[in-house]
Amino acid sequence: MGISVAPSVISGMVRDRRHLHRHPEVGIDLPDTHDYLVSRLSELGFSPEHHPGTGVSVTIPGTQPEATPLVFRADMDALPIREDSGEEFSSERAGAMHACGHDLHMAALLGAVEHFCSHPPQRPLVIAFQPGEEGDRGAVQTLTHQNLQLEKAEAFAVHVNAALPARSVHYRAGVFMAFGDWFDISLEGPGGHAAAPEATGNPIRAGSVIEEDLVALAQSLSTPDSRVVATVTEFLGGNTVNVIPTRTTLRGTLRTVSAESRTSLHEGLQTIVDEAAARSRVSGTLTIHEGYPAVDCDPDFVTAAVDLFSTKEVASPVPMGHASMVIEDFSYFLHKWPGAMMWVGAATSDTPVFNHSAHATFDESAMQTATELFVALANTDQALTA
Repeated sequence: MGISVAPSVISGMVRDRRHLHRHPEVGIDLPDTHDYLVSRLSELGFSPEHHPGTGVSVTIPGTQPEATPLVFRADMDALPIREDSGEEFSSERAGAMHACGHDLHMAALLGAVEHFCSHPPQRPLVIAFQPGEEGDRGAVQTLTHQNLQLEKAEAFAVHVNAALPARSVHYRAGVFMAFGDWFDISLEGPGGHAAAPEATGNPIRAGSVIEEDLVALAQSLSTPDSRVVATVTEFLGGNTVNVIPTRTTLRGTLRTVSAESRTSLHEGLQTIVDEAAARSRVSGTLTIHEGYPAVDCDPDFVTAAVDLFSTKEVASPVPMGHASMVIEDFSYFLHKWPGAMMWVGAATSDTPVFNHSAHATFDESAMQTATELFVALANTDQALTA
């Protein structure tokens, strides 16, 4: 059966993706990306709703206007990474790269919009392009759009994965992606001479102990069905070879898939900081910043979507054995309406690197798969959830 997407739409997605890849922007304020999307949607005959820092949205009427609306979302922001992928269309902005595939997300959703111009969907649609996914809670701002003030709807998004086979689709009912929190640790002491460590406290030693004990804590809390990840991503202290510094700081991320393990990890980290600081004769302060909720996919929506994709021969979705430890603020959409997010594989070799690497590359055929998923869902005649 399958779904036919016109070759002109597919080639247009490639052009859009490569333009967006060359011109990445980081954060919540993405003026060039914003203007490009507004221009492309206007060319297709739409009048986009757009506000600085909140993204871009349009509505598409359905042939069954009484049907439950569907919200399709793509994120817009890049990462603060210097690209080293070798792509001929590599980033032209130093220190910024679409290393998480958001350029493919935008292009695939633009492709779906273009398809709907000549093949109207059965269900009413809201198409949302969202900035600030990579840590700025951009979803919260995008959800203020008037187009998204829907009492009843269903929501769906895809995320490309540079490490999964190209065009494969992977799903999980319930928690699909983890809770994500951030932490800051400050360790302070009197400092002193490097030749007399016994005479003073050492915040670097305390930080080293914390890093090692935190990894051990995460491993002890993990189970086959409920992984826990804790990673120190920044460790700063000292500026010369013969002085024990007065201050050291650590930053990092905490990932869990249940409320219980999240609480245990937070409490355990506080104990680790207190004990390491005391042993190293420094003071320690821990601050945990509540991050994104888990991406929680509605089981009824997932079951119906998987059956639909298989029946339409769009994909043969593969169930995931456990939740991904990636975090995603599409979770805020799924707190408002039932729905799901799914991985679409985009590996370009047998030994791929995962998203967020300066060397990451993405198979552009994943965009066609993503567009076909959107089209299949848009042409259901009723909601997938009760």
